[in-house]
Amino acid sequence: MRYWVKRIRLKSGEIVTERELDPDENYSLDVAPVVGDVINVRCPGRDFDAKVVWGHWPGRTHPAGTIVPLRVEEI
Repeated sequence: MRYWVKRIRLKSGEIVTERELDPDENYSLDVAPVVGDVINVRCPGRDFDAKVVWGHWPGRTHPAGTIVPLRVEEI
């Protein structure tokens, strides 16, 4: 199961959407993290840790080949 970070909430309160990111930025073929997990994301000009706040809930399954959209917030 793949995942793609579609929205990033920065500490400043600014929201960065997929339109502002490179087309393949924050896309991964790894197993999708669940809400509450901490992942490393790339935002123009820097990398930082972020907490998953929406997208893949614990215990939920998705069909093979699904790309799970995630929303995260900078920590």
